[in-house]
Amino acid sequence: MMHVKLSDAQNVHVASGYDVVLVRQNVRQMARQAGFCLTSQARMTAIVSEVARTALERHWNADFLFRLIPHHHGRQEIEVICCADNLQRDTEYLSQLKRGLQELGGNAALTIQQQAGQLILRFHM
Repeated sequence: MMHVKLSDAQNVHVASGYDVVLVRQNVRQMARQAGFCLTSQARMTAIVSEVARTALERHWNADFLFRLIPHHHGRQEIEVICCADNLQRDTEYLSQLKRGLQELGGNAALTIQQQAGQLILRFHM
């Protein structure tokens, strides 16, 4: 497995199953860099992977932006933004997806926001 050091922001356009794999790799690597525990890394990877898989299946024409956001006391937050043209037309399905993501996250520190063509996931330590 190749280990790539990520910069502060990465972008992946999801157009194939391979891109879903890239999304998984990006979030896992970023979580590892930020110092999240293995359990949190796995949950984060599963959550973001589910969004990417859904984007691919529902033809959202999605771009995923990954950002590492430093906070005081050395803690970091990971922000994953899914930007998609078709998010606004898929609001009912998106509501179900958000509930499922919260369940999948369990007790993980996860914030989900939706705004004009964006689904924003924030993972906190």
